[in-house]
Amino acid sequence: MPGMALAIQHSVHPVVVQSDSSEALASLSSNALTRSAYGHLVLEIKELMSNREFVPLKTSRSQNRIANRLANYSRSDRATSVWLRSVPPCIEDLWPLDCNTMTF
Repeated sequence: MPGMALAIQHSVHPVVVQSDSSEALASLSSNALTRSAYGHLVLEIKELMSNREFVPLKTSRSQNRIANRLANYSRSDRATSVWLRSVPPCIEDLWPLDCNTMTF
């Protein structure tokens, strides 16, 4: 959540939420009550998105290597970090390969 809050604070552009999970993206786009174990996270994300245009984007798992590596980094180092205008060392080799261009 801190990353999404930062994105909203530092940009006026629509927020693009990429995921390889169709179910996760559908839960963000739906008004249905989420009763899963992660329902509280869905509600928190929806609250952050309430005043901003939000673009859900389905990606394949092969396009999600950076998110996977960052999640593993966070779990193994028990750290939450933000890198403004830089690339974290743990993904330096992946980010040029994993960038998805978008046109609004």
